[in-house]
Amino acid sequence: MSDGLQIFDASHEVDVADEAAAPKRRPRWPGGLAGGLAILMVVTAAVAFALATSGRFELGLGLAISATLLSGLAVVAGLVAVIGRWGRGWGIAAIAVGVLLNPVVLLLGLSWLGAL
Repeated sequence: MSDGLQIFDASHEVDVADEAAAPKRRPRWPGGLAGGLAILMVVTAAVAFALATSGRFELGLGLAISATLLSGLAVVAGLVAVIGRWGRGWGIAAIAVGVLLNPVVLLLGLSWLGAL
């Protein structure tokens, strides 16, 4: 007896060929993780520079070292994301930010510009 609900009345057969033809979605979280690490590195480096210039040198130095380590993690996670095709855009951005805004590279670049 049917009361108009065809969902339960009709037999639905799932075709295996249709499921295999559908493209599987690749995870994008590694790229997002790399981008998040790069953003966290920029914030940590900015706080480190602000603390170092305001007289709290020890805390600023510790945060600058943390920012350098976060920079390395962002670059490695970005490379994993780009090579594995898991969020390539975020991965490329994380590599660029991790290399260009690394506190050591930034210090060397600004020192070089100051010497000109």
